[in-house]
Amino acid sequence: MKNILLPVFILLITGCATGARQLDTSKQMSSDTGELTRSELESAAGKFAGAVKAHFQAHPEANGIFVALLPTRNDTSEQIPVEVLDNALVDSLRKNGIFTIRTQDRSQALKEMEFSMTGLTDGTLSAGKMKSPNYFIKIDISESMFSNQGKKIIEQIINIELRNVETQVVTVSDRMAFRRQVQKAGGTGW
Repeated sequence: MKNILLPVFILLITGCATGARQLDTSKQMSSDTGELTRSELESAAGKFAGAVKAHFQAHPEANGIFVALLPTRNDTSEQIPVEVLDNALVDSLRKNGIFTIRTQDRSQALKEMEFSMTGLTDGTLSAGKMKSPNYFIKIDISESMFSNQGKKIIEQIINIELRNVETQVVTVSDRMAFRRQVQKAGGTGW
């Protein structure tokens, strides 16, 4: 009985293979589903980081530049992985000497500082060293649908604003649009 089960088990395992193969991540591809691809999101982040860097080169801040990235809003019909855009933007800004403050993590940081003051740790953390952002970055992704020469087109637009925290004046505003043509064959696919 054991001699029969082992070959059947091996056959089942090898028969369930997906046939997936690794692709070159540097090759530009568009999505069949309509979602923005990782490379498109990273490209947008690089463009936006360049616009923010150019603003601060023209208008330097004496006390340093600290930005807080507000939660990215996805107002499209697709499940876009906005964390890819956010992480790429934070990394691009950091490489340009512009630092991001994660304000959503402050309560956790304060708990850790409080714990360090109990004497149960080998060092004491100081709440007086926390930084406050002097700018907010707000990103939203919107979608519009239109027809061109009888073909259905979907356009997804990534909008970014850099706002001064004290004045709420928008100092940088930029956008990047991506278009997809809806495929007719195969139902509702792209």
